[in-house]
This record gives sequence, C-alpha cells and structure tokens, in this order.
Amino acid sequence: MTGRTTMPGEDSAGSLLAAGAVLPTGTAGAADRAVPLTARTYRHPALDDRPVVRLVDAALGEGEDIAAGFLGLTPGAEPAVVGLGPRRPLAFPEWVLVHHPADGRHALAVVPELQKLAKQARSRPKAALDGHQAVADRFARTLPHLLPTFFERAARVFLAAGQDTYATQLFNRARKAEAQHGLPIDLNRLDEVYLRFASAKVVSATALAGYAKELSARLPAAEALDRFCRLALRAAAAGVVPSAQSASAVNRLVRAATRAAGRTGAAAVADREPAYLTELLRLPVAAEAPAGWWKAHLPAVTALAGRDPAIRRSGDPAIRRSGAACST
Repeated sequence: MTGRTTMPGEDSAGSLLAAGAVLPTGTAGAADRAVPLTARTYRHPALDDRPVVRLVDAALGEGEDIAAGFLGLTPGAEPAVVGLGPRRPLAFPEWVLVHHPADGRHALAVVPELQKLAKQARSRPKAALDGHQAVADRFARTLPHLLPTFFERAARVFLAAGQDTYATQLFNRARKAEAQHGLPIDLNRLDEVYLRFASAKVVSATALAGYAKELSARLPAAEALDRFCRLALRAAAAGVVPSAQSASAVNRLVRAATRAAGRTGAAAVADREPAYLTELLRLPVAAEAPAGWWKAHLPAVTALAGRDPAIRRSGDPAIRRSGAACST
C-alpha cells in the first residue's frame, strides 16, 4: 500500500457512478455524469455532541437543509465538497419541501408509512403497491401536485426490491398524474427522471420516444429536437441501447424543426441530426442498436461515414451489418 489514490479511467467512471460510488473530484469521464457531493453536518439537542452527516448533491443542499429542519436538526458546519456522485433529481419529500414548503408537513407525515410499505415491497409486492396507491388517493383529493414525485419514490422502492414491473407501473402513474391534473412540469427535472429510470430499464423504448411527443407539444420545434437528442445521448452513455422508436422520434422532430425553420433556417436544422449521430456512434451501445434504428438513420449515417474516417473506424462493423439488414 503506497497511500496513493487511484483515479478511475473514463471507461470505468460511468459504471462506478451507476453503482453508487463517490469518485475523487476531477475524475476523467465524470464531468457530464456526476455532480459535486457535499458533506452536510447537522446537530440536534437530543444527540448531545454526536453530529448527523449527510452526503448530498451540492445543488440539492437547500432541500436537504429544509428537510433536516423539519426534524429539528440544525446545520452544524459549513458544507464541504468531498467528491463526485451520480446526478439525481430532487425527490419526494425533499421536492415538496423546496417547491411547496407549506405542504411539507403533509409530505413528511406519510414518510413513516412509506418506510413500512418499502419493507413489504419484496415479500408482499401487491400489498405494498396497494398501500402506496392508498396514500396516492389521499393526495389526489387535496394535494395532487405531490403525486408525480410520490409515485417516482414508490417506483424506486420497487426497483430496489427487484419488482421491475411494478416500478414501471408507478413511473407511468406519475406521468398520468401530471396529465390528469394539468400540473406544471419542470422539463429539466423530468429529463433527469427519464434518464434515471431509462438507465434502470424501467422506461420502455416506446415511453422514451413518447417523451419526444410531449417535448414537441411544449417547446419550439428546434428546442424540442435539441433537448431530446441530449437526453438520448445521455441515456446511451449510461448504457441504454438506442431503439427504432427513438430514431423515429428524432426523425419526426427533425422534420418538424425543418418546417418551422423555413428556407432560411433549414441548413442549421439539417446539421443537428449528423451532430447527434456523430456523438452517438462513438458510444459502445451504438453497435447494439437494432436494424430498425440503423434503417431510420441510414442516409445520415452513410453520409457521415463517407466524410468522417473516425465514424468509419468506430462504427464500421455495425454500419456494414445495418446496411445488410436494411437491404433485405
């Protein structure tokens, strides 16, 4: 043992983050996937001199402080950055405490009940699902804006318990609640939610492509295209295999953006698909994409391979396979 800290390489950073590791600051390959983690220290009169220390995404520190305050904890020291951790969206009940502090007591009041239900998720999943739905029904009557993050928390509980089917159902209920109650949507938060659950194989290819339709309904065409392409790239970097549905969604967004741009802006839109594919084809999961994905993007991929040697080197076997598949 030399006492030196081994810095993980770019290839391993993503897998270490996915496993929950805390990486040293400055780790190569972690910049787009990780966030600074702070150690936040709290104290409580009942704990004497024993501090409570929480590792928290620096951007979510305010929510953590508010949640701790509801429990009677007070900050005991300035937050200190201790490393890099996986990027996570603000979750229930912290999301409620930050965005709807007046409803914080209602969110915190159900936490003990949710903890009991979480213990049942593996051994009695149907009973745990019914219990979560009973809590959701109470929220739906008076506090429907709590439902999306509540259902997402429940989905994570079932995912951790190995109950992927129930996790998918709960993720879908979160999206249904947004539509049913006409709730305002923070697209930055929703991007992170889709990314996290897609990486865990909870969000299907069809559901991820369906998000593209929601973006096109909420944003100008070019902005919807750029946002979905960023999400698709981040998902692919996290190991999500590109799908035929995703390729069709990108093509629809390209066409919509081209129509909206008119003659003067069409050239700028035309560059977006090649730029997206150039990044995607350098990722290992591109070689696993199904024939339908290659078929949908084949004209653009062929043009890229013709002028970019790096694309030919990184994707040549996959490009040949896709060409053969699409010609049959």
